[in-house]
Amino acid sequence: MRLAICDDQWLFAAVLSAAFARHGHEVVLTTDDTNELLAETARLQPDLVVLQSPATAGQLRDPYVVLLADPHDDLAWDAYDRGTVDAVVSKSCALRTLVEAVELVATGNHMTAGRPASARRTRRAVVEPLTTRELEVLRLVVQGHSTQWMADQLGVSTHTVRTHVQQVLRKLGVHARGKIARAAAAAGLVDVQELVADGHR
Repeated sequence: MRLAICDDQWLFAAVLSAAFARHGHEVVLTTDDTNELLAETARLQPDLVVLQSPATAGQLRDPYVVLLADPHDDLAWDAYDRGTVDAVVSKSCALRTLVEAVELVATGNHMTAGRPASARRTRRAVVEPLTTRELEVLRLVVQGHSTQWMADQLGVSTHTVRTHVQQVLRKLGVHARGKIARAAAAAGLVDVQELVADGHR
């Protein structure tokens, strides 16, 4: 299996590379630079990427992704819950656990290891999955934009925007636009910390 490894601590990334090589895997990239990872992944096309950045993981399209995380990094566990990554392994786990996770993911499995109880939050069920456009509208509503502004931004009519908003309300199981943010956060569709940082409650 061809691996790319990225961690912001170069020495740690190098240790991981050596460990995977000992287990018979070909490490095609070892880096501490996420920009280099994104650029080289497109060129080298590894089978699987091991990295520590949830934001960068969301930009990888083709390879399997195993995320290394602090045990209490909510963004990392949220990335797994949303399906952005195939596995999350806490950095507190033994190296062997990480190797096993990589090998399991390479055969189509999904897993977490070292996930603290505080991260095992119960998600509010969504009636139906939201479409890509509905997710886009959802985030704009949460950010407080008007129907007209969203229509202009998306290049559609206000009627189309209202239709998308109604679909979002229905799928989240709420009846008022003002309740979308709380319902979306409960369903794991938006990040509560980001909302607070942006001044949205």
